[in-house]
Amino acid sequence: MKILTRRNNMDVSNERLKLLLARTDEAFQALLKEPDSIELNSAYDAAKAELDDYIGRLRAALSKKAPHR
Repeated sequence: MKILTRRNNMDVSNERLKLLLARTDEAFQALLKEPDSIELNSAYDAAKAELDDYIGRLRAALSKKAPHR
């Protein structure tokens, strides 16, 4: 049961990561089309900050699980 739960958690994490990557990419592509747009700059910054925060939390969680060498 523990393995199944871990796999489900990884699936959720992977889906969340895919969503955040897609959102960041979409915001970046829009920004490329209108680089002077304050609104698009803000949207990209927000998407990138959310992605960076999520990756940071994933790294922290993984480092707690990894055996210390």
